[in-house]
Amino acid sequence: MRNFAQKDWRLSRSAKKSSVDMDQTTALGGLSLALFGYILYHFIYPLIEKGLIF
Repeated sequence: MRNFAQKDWRLSRSAKKSSVDMDQTTALGGLSLALFGYILYHFIYPLIEKGLIF
């Protein structure tokens, strides 16, 4: 029984680590999208507006 309890504890610990990894992935993805939006809005859009691109 003691080994079973340790195995159960490890499973719950790995599930917690997985959610932390998911949170980091979500944060990095959101940051990447925000950076892409900033670049698009402040650098690319004015060039299109002036007719320099397309």
